[in-house]
Amino acid sequence: MYFYEKRGSYQVKCYRYDLTDEMRDKALDFAKKIILSDNQYSRLLPEDVFLSNDIELKNKIEIQRTYMGKLGEIAFLKLLKDKNKVVDTSGMFTIYEGQRKTDSYDFITDFSESVDVKTGFRYNHSRLLVNLEQFNSKPKNFYVAVRLNATDTNIDTKLVDWFSVTHADILGFVEFDFLNEKCDIKNFGEGDAKFIPYNRLLGIDRLSLQNYLHLD
Repeated sequence: MYFYEKRGSYQVKCYRYDLTDEMRDKALDFAKKIILSDNQYSRLLPEDVFLSNDIELKNKIEIQRTYMGKLGEIAFLKLLKDKNKVVDTSGMFTIYEGQRKTDSYDFITDFSESVDVKTGFRYNHSRLLVNLEQFNSKPKNFYVAVRLNATDTNIDTKLVDWFSVTHADILGFVEFDFLNEKCDIKNFGEGDAKFIPYNRLLGIDRLSLQNYLHLD
């Protein structure tokens, strides 16, 4: 289904996709394997958690982030397929050896432009965020915002009910140049990040309709 949100003087079309048990199970299985096998580079933990000795909590937060991110990618993939884009997904759930390999995959356009999906999932997530170190060292041409409807279970630890997610909203995208030149930097608790509110994003049709995309 789709719905419209007002962005300034424009009505922007957004898309909502239901998430099935199979999608959730596959994403969570991937997240647990990549985190618990120590093949994921540890990053972006809340400062108090990072400084603590609570390994179980650290693992839960990293599994949660990886899981939610993978669900966001799955939703964006569904949109592309609905737009009749041919997408090679053979590496989407591949786990590479070594902690320098990250869990996310870029979608690549016919013009070799990279698209990174950024997923929000808590009640207070209202912005697309890109960690500043990641933004500078591995810039992408486009950043897509997906928001999930997870329910918080512990506000202090930022944990949510992993099985409460029922749908994903694809809210829009932002170009690298705009994020770089027009948007601010702020630390929201997990390091400095470039950010843009969801209500300032461009409509996703301007990206999803223009090119064939595949995974890298």
